[in-house]
Formats: sequence, C-alpha cells, structure tokens
Amino acid sequence: MIELIYGFIFILIAIILSIKEELKLERELLVSAILALIQLIFLGYVLIYVFKYGGMAFTYLIICIMILTATYIVNNKIKVIHKRKMFIYLFLTFLSITVVTLSILVFSKIIPYEPKYVIPLMGMAIGNSTNTVHLALDKIIDHIKSNRDELWGYLSLGAGEFQALKPFMTIAIKSSIVPSMNMAKSVGIIFIPGAMTGMILSGVDPLYAAKIQIIIMWMLLGNALLSGLILFYISYKELIKI
Repeated sequence: MIELIYGFIFILIAIILSIKEELKLERELLVSAILALIQLIFLGYVLIYVFKYGGMAFTYLIICIMILTATYIVNNKIKVIHKRKMFIYLFLTFLSITVVTLSILVFSKIIPYEPKYVIPLMGMAIGNSTNTVHLALDKIIDHIKSNRDELWGYLSLGAGEFQALKPFMTIAIKSSIVPSMNMAKSVGIIFIPGAMTGMILSGVDPLYAAKIQIIIMWMLLGNALLSGLILFYISYKELIKI
C-alpha cells in the first residue's frame, strides 16, 4: 500500500501544475487515476482466482468482456448513423483479431495455453486494436465529410462503393498505424516497453525478455494494420452513408 501512496505523487504533481497553469484538467486527472486504481486492483483479485481455480473457461469469459468493452468504448465515441450495425462490425473486428492472435501464439507454442499467458497478451492485442480502430474511424469519417464531393465523383464515374471508398480507407489506415510504427521504431532506444520492464524487474534474463518483447511488438504492429482492414472490409457499406 505504501508504494501506491508514493506513486500517487506523480498525480499530485500533475494536478498542482494543472491548477497553477489554469489548464482545468485536475478533475479529469483525479478521476482517471482513481478509475485506474479501482479497475487494476479489481483485475488483480480476479486474476488471482482465475489463475488458481478458473481455468480456460473463465479466461474466455474475461476475453469476451474485454472485446465487449472495447466495442462499446469505440462505438460510443464515433458518430455514425446506425450505431447498432457499427457495434456488430466493431465486435467482429476485435473478435477476429483475438482469434488470429491467439491461434498464432498458441499453435506456434510461443506461449503456453494457460490463463496467466493468454489473458495479458489478449489484453494487449485488444487494447492496441482499440486505439487503432478508433483513430482509423475518426480519420475516415472526417475525411469523408470533408471530401464528400470527391467520393460522389468516384461513384458517378462508375466506381463501386468499396472502390470509391478505398482511397479514404488508405489514408485512414496509414494515419492510424503511425503510433504503432513509431513505437516499434523507438523501442529499446528511447524506451523499454512495459512487458520487458516487468520481466526484467521480476528477475528474468534480459535476452529472454527482449525476445518476448520483440514478439509482442510484432504482434501489435501486425494487428494495428489487420484490425483497420478487417473493419473497413466489413463496414464499408455503412461508412459510405456517412
């Protein structure tokens, strides 16, 4: 508990600076910090039970909750006409990413088929895909609204819906995967990623930790592109109506 108290100093510094500079972010900073505390402590207790007694059934339940939460968060923030349809498209996107990622990691024996390995890595995969999909949707929606004449021009010249929307998809996907590519380019030189840091702090051999982190970075980078493509391929008929 004492570590958490000392760790909260970082939030206090941010709140004090926000007040001093009149940024009006102190409430959001405090709420974010408290939510992180509650959610992670709760997750810790849940994982203790799952790792000891739950087995893979509870693992898949947790993964389903992750997917539903990611779907809700993105769907709640984007502005589309038919929210229910987009909810389904988002859910299918995150589900596809999870199935592909888990299949590769388990069947290649990169990780053991156990809750303590599956849950954290699926959380990384879904979380990273959530950010990518949100950025991609925001970008394509803004681009369509700003260049609607260009879109209708493609359609009037005989292009199909997907063909007309493809230039917009390309711009959105390129923009959305920039954070993942920048992270991959700077990892190890500018910063040490969380997974590798955690393993090193727990006493794992640094080279083994580096190998696992490399696989995770490749997973996140591949998933960033794949998630955007899957979403656009299954939802382009809805996106073109924006």
